[in-house]
Amino acid sequence: MNYGIINLNKPAGPTSRDCVNQVAKRFSNEKVAHAGTLDPLAQGVLVILIGPAVRLMDEIHELDKEYLARFRLGCTSPSGDMETALEEVPIPEGLEEAQLLDAAMRFQGEIEQTPPVFSAVRVDGKRAHHAARRGASVQMPSRRVSIYELELMDCHLPEVLFRIRCSTGTYIRTLGSDIARALGTDAVMTELTRVRVGPFTLESAIPLEALPTPVPPEMIFSPASTAMQHWTQWVVDDSVMRRILDGQRLASQEVIESPAGRIAVLDSKQVLRAILKQFPDGSWRCAKGIAHWDILPRA
Repeated sequence: MNYGIINLNKPAGPTSRDCVNQVAKRFSNEKVAHAGTLDPLAQGVLVILIGPAVRLMDEIHELDKEYLARFRLGCTSPSGDMETALEEVPIPEGLEEAQLLDAAMRFQGEIEQTPPVFSAVRVDGKRAHHAARRGASVQMPSRRVSIYELELMDCHLPEVLFRIRCSTGTYIRTLGSDIARALGTDAVMTELTRVRVGPFTLESAIPLEALPTPVPPEMIFSPASTAMQHWTQWVVDDSVMRRILDGQRLASQEVIESPAGRIAVLDSKQVLRAILKQFPDGSWRCAKGIAHWDILPRA
């Protein structure tokens, strides 16, 4: 049984699902999934979950993300990128880098975004981009997202390059368009590279074409606990782990302190097996079993 995370360097072109399918071919009878979709035209870090690690999808979605995004001002398109036909729009005369910086800084912090219709957001239970490609009208719901850092890396107008650190759910092409509109024009995203998802960086990512067949797990896997580095982690002995995985409640004095009210529980071999949650009465109980004894037999 394989259990771990592959930090994959997705190339531009294939969909995230295509990448999962390519990885899945190397693992027979294993669950394989990805956490955090990248559009086909985007490249960079794609977190691939193998075996019991697929149960960590929600927790990995919470991790902050970092991108390098290039935009072209004076253009617009239905998709907000190069996927659909471009249309030129006017750029204010005499636009300078200082004005661009000033506009960009207004979008730091918590902002409201309306995702593009060419996106994987579900509207009435269906992916918005399916309806958009049919030419149907789609009313996209807005959402609150956080832009933690926004740095202008290069500016040769009309081309600009930003480094963006943001919360999950942020649409980078929408951010570029919103900044341009604040200047009285519009923009399309021409390149996007995800350089980090939480602790998973582009520097340590494995190119899709470099994945060996078969895959030696010790060569490319990160342990599932890597994704939980920002959590309180608790290493317990077998007797306590069995109580947790059997769903028994633990008194507050039996558990280490965690201000967040949740704990990643590892066994004595540093294998992540469960997530504990604190209840209003102060007791703790397993909120999610990740890897049970029958999934990973004891040595």
